[in-house]
Amino acid sequence: MGIKSILVHLDSGVNVQGRVDAAAALALRYEAHLIGLAPAGWYALPPEGAGGGGLAAYQQAAMNELRSRALDCARLFQERVSLLGVTSYEGRVEMGYAGEVMTLAARYCDLAVVSQLNPDDACNGQSAQMAQEMLLRSGRPLLVLPFAGECEVPAASRVLVGWDGSREAARAMRDALPLLRQAASVEVAVFETPEDVGRNHGQMPGADIGLWLARHGLKVKVNYVPIKVAAGEALLSHAADMGAQLIVAGGYGHSRLREAVLGGVTRTLMASSPVPVLLSH
Repeated sequence: MGIKSILVHLDSGVNVQGRVDAAAALALRYEAHLIGLAPAGWYALPPEGAGGGGLAAYQQAAMNELRSRALDCARLFQERVSLLGVTSYEGRVEMGYAGEVMTLAARYCDLAVVSQLNPDDACNGQSAQMAQEMLLRSGRPLLVLPFAGECEVPAASRVLVGWDGSREAARAMRDALPLLRQAASVEVAVFETPEDVGRNHGQMPGADIGLWLARHGLKVKVNYVPIKVAAGEALLSHAADMGAQLIVAGGYGHSRLREAVLGGVTRTLMASSPVPVLLSH
């Protein structure tokens, strides 16, 4: 299965052009339809003011302003991707909270593209929980781009796959196949503490998944790495050592109502990776 539809998050932040450019490059490479979605947000009145006519009018004016800003984001997206040569695209505006709107839209796409939360960009309109909600609730792979540095995903010739034998890692591996097939080299790294050895693997950790990838026509190197530090830190360190341009890993955590709770490795990758990360839950 290939990538035929891509969703990219739109906002007014400083990272939006790099994010749109990366999504557009992916759309061109895979001849995919590109959807730029600008969640408009929501302006809620306090309960004690819900019945006031003046307050209701103020709420409507505020909602109109939010929608106008989102429409500007969608318009700029369409102008940008048209210049980049994308022929199949659409800009959308949806009223509602970013996490809910983006999660629902992602379920109808093959890949969703977002950026790390930029701590220096307070006006981007992105919810701190948006990417987490999408990862844990959409059922689709999430490509998280770093807020600093380059985002050359289509040219990711060196890919690092973090493998621990879990369901989430298996899902990420399957979802990443279209990207892995474009890579010049793929390394599968098995990071385990002494306590975890043999828990999810056979006698040769990583050998079976390496064979599975080889049957898909990939040239794969499997590297077993015993660790004494947190797996997320070890993965980022190894990615830097090998010059990886993309990391693939399982996304761990659970969601309670609107609260997204991530595992330590996933949290580290989503917040700190200097290269794009593809995650699946």
